[in-house]
Amino acid sequence: MYLSDMAGVLERRWYLILAGALITAAAANPAVHTQDRYLASEVLMIQPPVSEYAPNPVTGLYPSIAVTAAAVANRLNTADSQEMFKGKGVTGTYKFEPRNTGTRQEPRYVIGSMSITNISTDEQAGLRSLAILRTTYEQELKQMQDEYNVKKGLRITVALLVPPSSTLLTHSPLRSLIGVGLLGAVGTCAVAFWTDAILGRRRKRAKTAAATANSPNWTDQLVRSAP
Repeated sequence: MYLSDMAGVLERRWYLILAGALITAAAANPAVHTQDRYLASEVLMIQPPVSEYAPNPVTGLYPSIAVTAAAVANRLNTADSQEMFKGKGVTGTYKFEPRNTGTRQEPRYVIGSMSITNISTDEQAGLRSLAILRTTYEQELKQMQDEYNVKKGLRITVALLVPPSSTLLTHSPLRSLIGVGLLGAVGTCAVAFWTDAILGRRRKRAKTAAATANSPNWTDQLVRSAP
């Protein structure tokens, strides 16, 4: 298809272009006026109990401890837990994510660290939500060990590895406007070309059916020639 053909399609389907422009303009308004968002985050370290064989908790870490931390995180990332956190006052979106400290040669969780993030439109509300998330995580870890009757001296504990902090997520209204405009233009043109192709095939089938209906029907039997 040449540029002249494409221009002809867009000219014939001007109403689709107009509808696409209106939809794009409606979608661009909320994209440009998006509220500022803040990313609150902290990192916890899941450590084993201190013993005479491992006085430094970091030297006694094992992948199994990281797996236990990940199991608690998976439980708190479910839809039911999201409703529970919402009732506790957590705003925005949150995520518990185990951090892999392994290497390519040893791709496994060596240090049981847990990253907790919260994205909210209010900085202070995000930090308060982060505190609720951290407290609930510690309670879930304690409850899991209570269920298995783990002695206090053998329990896994939580330590703060990276303190809570909040960062403003940058937002560019110009980039948002350009992005929505490009998506709207591409989508509108695709719909226009697709609609024109569908209607063109329908017209072609209608013309073929009309030509077949108007063609003469030969009913005379053929005369066999003499041998």
